[in-house]
Amino acid sequence: MELKVITPPAAEPLSTAEAKLHLRVDHTSDDTLITALIVAAREHVENYLVGSLVQQTRAVYLSSWPYSPFRLPCGPVQLIDSVKYTDSDGAEHTVSTDLYYLSPGGELCLEPFESWPTARLRGPGAIEITYTTGYPPVETVIPGEAIPDTDPVEYEDDTTEIDYGANIPQSIKQAMLLLIGEWYEQREAAADTKYTIQTIPWGVKQLLAPYREATV
Repeated sequence: MELKVITPPAAEPLSTAEAKLHLRVDHTSDDTLITALIVAAREHVENYLVGSLVQQTRAVYLSSWPYSPFRLPCGPVQLIDSVKYTDSDGAEHTVSTDLYYLSPGGELCLEPFESWPTARLRGPGAIEITYTTGYPPVETVIPGEAIPDTDPVEYEDDTTEIDYGANIPQSIKQAMLLLIGEWYEQREAAADTKYTIQTIPWGVKQLLAPYREATV
């Protein structure tokens, strides 16, 4: 099995302003560093949870059809975008959505009495499942304001604000902030190999434990 990120997150769970508030930083000279630490913290948390935080598109590649139900990795899974396979002649096909469904637990399931099409057996990447994962963003539509001195009154276009981190549990965000704070304060000491084993502050794993994907 091979897993890839097809469309990366459009934003991070935390803004630079939120991280700076936690760090008590009121200048801009470290903004680039802090932004990089936010990305690193998100990636670390996703790897630890075996999950996805901000909405993104992933694909899993299999050499043969999985058993049903098949738990899609790195949830929470929002929807299945497509299921494709390569037949014995090397041609790619898209499976009809009538054959499968997404369970509430993020599993790819065959509909009752259905079966998967014949694919190229044991071929690398013979099966490609593309899906949208991560916590869904919250969209807020802001009505356009009236344009002055127009008769009849004209209005500016509505705008849409997207908060990509709104649905992410606060415990996960707090774990990220703890990581960012530790790495920011100890960025020089982290170069010491004796220090690196202590770069994960106490409390991070406890905050993340309820959301960690079970692995076998």
